Amino acid sequence: MKRQIMLLLTASGMVVMLNACSSSNAENAGKTMGEGDEITWPTVKIEKASPTRELHLPGELTSYFETDIYPKVNSYIKKINVDIGDHVAEGQLLAELEAPELKSQLAEAYAKVKSAEAQWTAGKSTYRRILKAAQTPGAVSPYDLDVARSKTVADSLSLSGANAVYQSMQEMNGFLKVRSPFAGIITDRKLSPGAFVGPGEKTAVPVFKIKQEHKLRLQIAVPEKYLDAVRQNQPVSFTVMSFPDEVFKGKVNRISHNVEKQSRSEMIEIEIPNNSLRLVSGMYAMVNLPVERSGASLMVPSSAIATTMEKCFVVKVVDGKAQWVDVKKGMEADGKTEVFGQVKEGDIILKTASDEVKTGMSLKLVNTNY
Repeated sequence: MKRQIMLLLTASGMVVMLNACSSSNAENAGKTMGEGDEITWPTVKIEKASPTRELHLPGELTSYFETDIYPKVNSYIKKINVDIGDHVAEGQLLAELEAPELKSQLAEAYAKVKSAEAQWTAGKSTYRRILKAAQTPGAVSPYDLDVARSKTVADSLSLSGANAVYQSMQEMNGFLKVRSPFAGIITDRKLSPGAFVGPGEKTAVPVFKIKQEHKLRLQIAVPEKYLDAVRQNQPVSFTVMSFPDEVFKGKVNRISHNVEKQSRSEMIEIEIPNNSLRLVSGMYAMVNLPVERSGASLMVPSSAIATTMEKCFVVKVVDGKAQWVDVKKGMEADGKTEVFGQVKEGDIILKTASDEVKTGMSLKLVNTNY
C-alpha cells in the first residue's frame, strides 16, 4: 500500500514539471515570433577604393646557379681535387681524367699538321720558281703555271684542315681537366678515382653537383586573380623556419608572364643576397607579398556576396525590391571584397546577402544615412 502511494506521488510530480516546461517554452516562443515582428534588412552602398592586402604565400629558396658536372669525353677518373662542402672559384681544377687514346689522336693530328705544312711550303716554293721562269717568254707553258698555282691552293687548304683537326683534338684533351663553371659550393660528389665516365654511358652519373649560394632565388606562385597587383621591384619580406624571429627582405626581380594551367598561378622570382651563407637552397620560406590594384575598384562587405552552386551574386535594392546581380569576386582585404559585374558606385545592396531573398521580393530596409 505504501509503495503504491509513493508511485502515485512520483507520477504527479513529473506531470507538474512537464506542464511547467511547456508553459515556459510557449511563452518564449511567443516573444520570439510575435505577430507584430517584421524582418528588416540593413543595406550598404557600393564604394570605390584601391584594395590593398598582404598575401602570405609559401616559397622555396633555390641556388642562383646549379648544375651537375659531367665529363665530356670517355675516360677514367685519375684524381679528384675537391669534395662535398668545398668552396671553389670559377675555372678551378676539380678533377683530372685520363684517356690514352686521346693523347695518341692528338699526336697523330700534330704529325698531320707538320706534314701538310711541309707540303704547302714545298709547293709554294715550286710555284714561285715557275712563276719567275714564266717571265721569260716560252719558258713555261700556261698549263704548268695553272697546275702549280692550283697545287699551292690545295696544299694551303689541306694545312688549314689539318690545323682544325689538331685544334679539335687539343680541346678534347683539355676536357680531361674538369674545371668549375662558376664560383660556388660542391654539394655532392658521386664518383671516385678509377671510375669510368663519359657521355657514351647510357646511365651517365655526374661527378659533382655545384651550386652558387652567395645569391639565391626565391620563387613563389601568385594566384591568377592577383596578377594585376604584382609589380617589378615590389618589396617582399619572408621568414624561414631556421630563423623564426628574423625577417629577410627582397624585391620582385622577375615575373614569368605565364599562367600555369594546372595551378592557375604565375611564377615570380626574388633575388636574395646571401654573402653570409646563412640561408641555404632548399629552405622553405613563408613570403609576405603586399599587393595593390593599379586603379580603384568596386568594394563591398564580404557578407554582401552570396554564392550558390550556380552563381555568385549581390542583392541590389531597386525601389524597395530585391534584384539579384551576378558578380565575380576579386581581392579580399579587411572584411571587404572586390566585385566585378553589372553594378556601379553608389548602388544600394543588402549588407548580408541570402539566396532566400528572391528577385522582386519587397524589403523593409533599415534607415541608413549615407
